[in-house]
Amino acid sequence: MKILLGCCTKHDRENFEKTPTYKSMLNGFLHGNGKDHDFYESMDLDAVIKTNNKENIGKHYNKVLNMAVDEEYDCAILMHDDVQIDDYSWTYKLREAFREYDVVGLAGAKQVEIKQPALWHLMAKQQDWSGAVAHPVNGDQIFMTNFGPMPQRCLVLDGLFLAVKVSSLVDEVRFDENLPAIAHHYDIDFCLTCNKHTLKLTTWPIWAIHKSPGLQDRGQDFTDSEKYFLDKWTEN
Repeated sequence: MKILLGCCTKHDRENFEKTPTYKSMLNGFLHGNGKDHDFYESMDLDAVIKTNNKENIGKHYNKVLNMAVDEEYDCAILMHDDVQIDDYSWTYKLREAFREYDVVGLAGAKQVEIKQPALWHLMAKQQDWSGAVAHPVNGDQIFMTNFGPMPQRCLVLDGLFLAVKVSSLVDEVRFDENLPAIAHHYDIDFCLTCNKHTLKLTTWPIWAIHKSPGLQDRGQDFTDSEKYFLDKWTEN
């Protein structure tokens, strides 16, 4: 499987190489120095990293998707730089998921009500949540956040990890570059666009650690982005 990894980071190149994404996907815990492990003999992994990023990450993600289409990749993976993939079988799991689905994530919801606060887990009822992601706790431990049963077809997925089946993409399915924030609402907006164009989304049991406390401050950038998102999707 030919895979293109896309990531935006606020770090420069040197500090990006210290991130969980770099260590686990490009040179570290799982991937060795390229293709060292038998697990990866059938995988061709390339990466396009935007360092020192201060723009809507959808702009970079669209470049990654367009490149994936133009150069005939099988899969485009879009992920945060604080995600550590801890699953030697993740490529095989994606192959299995792509037999039926077009976009694969780690956490999401079967349905949502578009409303404030515009966060996927708060727009959804808890019984509609799906997936699991580990988070650090107590310094040297991890805690598995179990959202709900998976695999499960979802309406929205969390943007910490999105794997896109490139052959399913149509021109209309891209990220909204007009969202007025660097990293708010781009994921749920993209997922709703995917559904609008009949792509099927799902969670899948790919094990990862999200080394982030999550959204801690809903500042003005979040407020502006939320208004844009709500105006866009409540009009449709």
